Amino acid sequence: MSVLKNFGAAGFCALLTIVAQAVPQTGPQARADDWSYLDDRSTPQKLVQSYYYAISNRFYAQAFSYFQEGSAPESFDTWVKGYADTGSVEVRFGKTAPDPGAGQIHWALPVAIAARKTDGTTTVFTGCYTIHMTNLGMQSAPPYQPMGIVSASLRTTDQSFDKVSPGPC
Repeated sequence: MSVLKNFGAAGFCALLTIVAQAVPQTGPQARADDWSYLDDRSTPQKLVQSYYYAISNRFYAQAFSYFQEGSAPESFDTWVKGYADTGSVEVRFGKTAPDPGAGQIHWALPVAIAARKTDGTTTVFTGCYTIHMTNLGMQSAPPYQPMGIVSASLRTTDQSFDKVSPGPC
């Protein structure tokens, strides 16, 4: 507050402007209107949507984290190279229902995927994701094991994304 007494509000704002301009700008700067981020494991659909959001934005470590422990591809680097020419991914879902049993919950989630490559071409896939979560009541000690991807079975199709149906599982 002593700064405001000596400079007044207008002087303080001018001082902040000078200081901000003097700070070196290194790398891309975050903007207040550009804080998009998705990391949602609340449903199987949100999990897979978050997975492809991360891939579309080249947040590969985040995307890799959606695999259930013991289900991730063996080589992170090889897995990342598989997405090197992927520009963006859009996904649609079919119906799924939980299949609970012995403290575990599994989902078979039908999907239709449009993978747009950096060269402008699009490949359409259909198939199924297997999602797993330990029943929350069974997780009594850390580390917490969130919902995760166990496997995916995808195949290309000649149908356009707007006409293809998700699945089957």
